[in-house]
Amino acid sequence: MEKNLKNITSCIEKDLEDFEQRFSKCLSDKEDSTLHQILRYAFDMKGKRIRPVLAMLVAGGLGQITEQTKRASLIVELLHMASLLHDDVLDNSNKRRGKQTINSLWGNHVAILVGDYMYGRALSLINTREDFNLMPIYAKIAMDLPKGEIDEMESTEKTDTSVETYLKVIYNKTASLIEASVLAGLVSSGADAKYEEQIRELGKSIGIAYQIKDDMLDYKNNTGKQQGIDIQEKKITLPLIYFLEQSSETEKEKILEFVYSDQKTQEETDSFVARISQSEAMKKVEADLEYHSRKALQIAESLPQNAYTMALTQLVQYLIFREF
Repeated sequence: MEKNLKNITSCIEKDLEDFEQRFSKCLSDKEDSTLHQILRYAFDMKGKRIRPVLAMLVAGGLGQITEQTKRASLIVELLHMASLLHDDVLDNSNKRRGKQTINSLWGNHVAILVGDYMYGRALSLINTREDFNLMPIYAKIAMDLPKGEIDEMESTEKTDTSVETYLKVIYNKTASLIEASVLAGLVSSGADAKYEEQIRELGKSIGIAYQIKDDMLDYKNNTGKQQGIDIQEKKITLPLIYFLEQSSETEKEKILEFVYSDQKTQEETDSFVARISQSEAMKKVEADLEYHSRKALQIAESLPQNAYTMALTQLVQYLIFREF
């Protein structure tokens, strides 16, 4: 785990170590199987574990981190990882977190099946009556994630460049899973149900701010990532939407023609991305990021203050101000 993030989550250090051991067991099969090799490869492509961390911090801050919390943390991470495998197939992605994607190594069919396996593995962890109380949360994720993908494809086909559609897509694709993570943390902790609406809004605000930040980073050249991936994949994100808003009708047609072209070179993409990153559009994006970030921080700061909720506030700030 990245150093700054590790410092922030020091209050759940032991819980995260336990999580990694359990998650490793979840992503394993017979030693000589192809599935085992792929699952181990997926485990080694470690992310920041943001969703389990959020679940644990909310649980610890408002109640306690229980065995149910730990199972819920595993489930949301499995659902997240499965969705990434499917996303990489849909986007025809070759790299994720600096490593080759599973679809690029084993093919699209295998990647989809392994993603499906992870969904099943997540369900297999539900084994108590209390766990079944979280089923509506998990079921909502399972519907929201593909709905977000379908809505995104539809918006591309229809050239829908409205902010409303963009927010709907990123809620389903990103924010709904973060919302589910914090809700699972709350419900599994034995905390007072009076916090439910606050926590739901916290997760939604974090998720929207997180995705807006991610879309902004695609227009920066100091992140260590190849820039312009969204343009190459013909994705309509907030920087492009606001750039189109400030353009004339003639310019809009030319811009969209370029974005939807299959013949874009990396040099042309870099030049186009530079235009947007230096435009007034980015200031509007930054204002939206600030709005959703401020809302998330206000909610986090309104919760009972202890080591967990203070870490939660620091985590929100970390996600918002990250440069990668």
